[in-house]
Amino acid sequence: MQKITAEQVKKIRELTGASVVECQKALESANGEVEKALEYLRKSGKERAQKKAERETKEGVIAAYIHSNKKIGALVEVRCETDFVAKNSDFQELAHDIAMQVAAMSPKYISLDDVSKKEKEEYAESARKELSCEQKPAEIIEKIVAGKTAKYFSQQCLMSQQFIKNSDITVEDLIKEKISKIGENIRIERIVRFEI
Repeated sequence: MQKITAEQVKKIRELTGASVVECQKALESANGEVEKALEYLRKSGKERAQKKAERETKEGVIAAYIHSNKKIGALVEVRCETDFVAKNSDFQELAHDIAMQVAAMSPKYISLDDVSKKEKEEYAESARKELSCEQKPAEIIEKIVAGKTAKYFSQQCLMSQQFIKNSDITVEDLIKEKISKIGENIRIERIVRFEI
């Protein structure tokens, strides 16, 4: 096993905000490889986030973002468990980043759970009509329709969009990372986008 140096731990800690012990453990499990250690921390962070997902979020902030041209803006309500975390700079930065994401990417929904079955069926039906002139078997058309529908709604849902500051992760991944780092459940309650 490769010896883990203090510099490696410091680098992982700066990138993730994870504790020294977590960074050490991640590097040991990855045999000193930074990328593998980061992946280990992402996975363990998602597991911790799932455990916290049922906890009630009574506190939070409303964050705003106004684009430099003053023609696009967004308001978001981001919830957490305690007032202490709501005042935390990491949490407030997250809320601002979410507002900027909403202004830039114009999501219609927060998550796929917010899309009604009727809306999904209507979109699928219009995709079927577009494909009706193609000479393909019905089962192939249904697979194409399912793929198009899933792609369309994932682009329309905030949580499944690529994060504008780091396209390697989705907004959902970002939220889970912050839950792991901050130690509380975090939920996006409402989003509103304005454009002139």
